[in-house]
Amino acid sequence: MVGKSYNWNGVYFLTICAKERHCFFGQVQDGQMILSDIGRIAAETLLKTEAIYPSVLLDSFVVMPNHVHLLVILLSERHNPTIQRLLQQWKGIVTKSAGFPLWQDRFDDRIVYSAAGYRRIKQYIKDNPILWKEDQFYEHATEPDMQGPPAHSL
Repeated sequence: MVGKSYNWNGVYFLTICAKERHCFFGQVQDGQMILSDIGRIAAETLLKTEAIYPSVLLDSFVVMPNHVHLLVILLSERHNPTIQRLLQQWKGIVTKSAGFPLWQDRFDDRIVYSAAGYRRIKQYIKDNPILWKEDQFYEHATEPDMQGPPAHSL
């Protein structure tokens, strides 16, 4: 999103990847995401988004082993935080809790323009753990470097 400052009302599909696609956030077993300590912190922190930003609706999300998908709705005409601000704050809290760098610098974003696109993305988020081995992020997944900080590692 270099050069973009999304803060107008609308629906946004966001994907945030772990640094070097390390599986910091847990693992998928039998189609279910099993969160690590860091994965739980990431999920719990996301759930606080609406309390911090009343003009933001976190419609759905999934924390996967090495990435997170979010479907975010900015509700206000004038009082929304930017997407960058939302992610910066969330990533900062999770990183501080982990005690070491977790995230790639950039993220993928898409504005959702249609009801059909919204439904398709919402289903994709729901099905992501079931389809993990078919996911583009699966083939690039790496185990965390156990020489790094061992706290909260898998």
